[in-house]
Amino acid sequence: MTDTAAGLPRLGITLFSLTLEQRRPGTDLIGLIREVGARGLGPGLEMVAFQSLRGWPRLDETLAQAVRGALDDAGLTPSCLAINLDLALRPGRLLSDDEAHDYLAVQLRGAAALGFPVVRVGAECGPAVLTRLLPLAEELRVRIGVEIHSPLTLDAPPVAALKELFTRLDTEWLGFIPDFSASMRAIPGAVTDAHRAAGIPPELTGLATRIWAEPGPTMAKFGDLERRAAALGARPDQIGNLTMLLTMHGRMRPDRWADFFPHVVHVHGKFYGVTDGQDPSIDYPAVLAVLREQKYTGFISSEYEAHAYTDRHDAFDQVAAHQRMCKTLLEAR
Repeated sequence: MTDTAAGLPRLGITLFSLTLEQRRPGTDLIGLIREVGARGLGPGLEMVAFQSLRGWPRLDETLAQAVRGALDDAGLTPSCLAINLDLALRPGRLLSDDEAHDYLAVQLRGAAALGFPVVRVGAECGPAVLTRLLPLAEELRVRIGVEIHSPLTLDAPPVAALKELFTRLDTEWLGFIPDFSASMRAIPGAVTDAHRAAGIPPELTGLATRIWAEPGPTMAKFGDLERRAAALGARPDQIGNLTMLLTMHGRMRPDRWADFFPHVVHVHGKFYGVTDGQDPSIDYPAVLAVLREQKYTGFISSEYEAHAYTDRHDAFDQVAAHQRMCKTLLEAR
């Protein structure tokens, strides 16, 4: 556990890391919270509302009491609740700004009732809706953070618009939740293993990896990859897998994380595996150095995502290894 009094970030976990473990027979949310506490993987605990809370966005008070009690008993601190704006909720049209506001306002109140000080939304929640939600966020004392996940970067127009908004409003209740997926140095081995298991020829995976590593914005590479993969005989389903390689793994320079500040309200510590105390695919020393330089003392949620590709590894063990790595790097002098 890092010491916030020493000016360091605090560590924690998102239950999203335990997606496969949540499917085990006999496992429920309360039991999972207790196991996280027993394994010392806090103190912060984040969860994805639609994944973990039955009936969401309606919040059953009995469930709310059980969750709050389990967190207290486990010695865990609510860090962030991931909520969602489903713009395609209505058939044949997108939600209006009024509808989007109301849909998120219900979830914001639910987060406050559960004791979460931060909620996570996606970049589809733009300046107009965020501005309208600001008075409620202030009233509830719940920060709203927009996740910046690959392939988005600070230079993407939606993110630049948010940066301008946060700077202009100068409020502590709106900000960013940068995700380590935005700054990756290599494609995780779990991805190439999954491609091999799916029968995708190595030359196609190699093509996608080379295009990913080329200079230039990720968003401009999708069409090039699709054309070149099709020329090599890739099927549509294989092309879909290959383009996910671009979608999930960003190339933003680690030093650019400084530009998210001072508007950072939470951090997603994305990782795909820690080996011998290091993450081969993400430059954790570089990004964590920026967080230290910016005197960030909020939570970093360990977010293990290799479960999307493989079930070979125990997520509890991986999160423990990730937190040991982060603790070592953060406390290094």
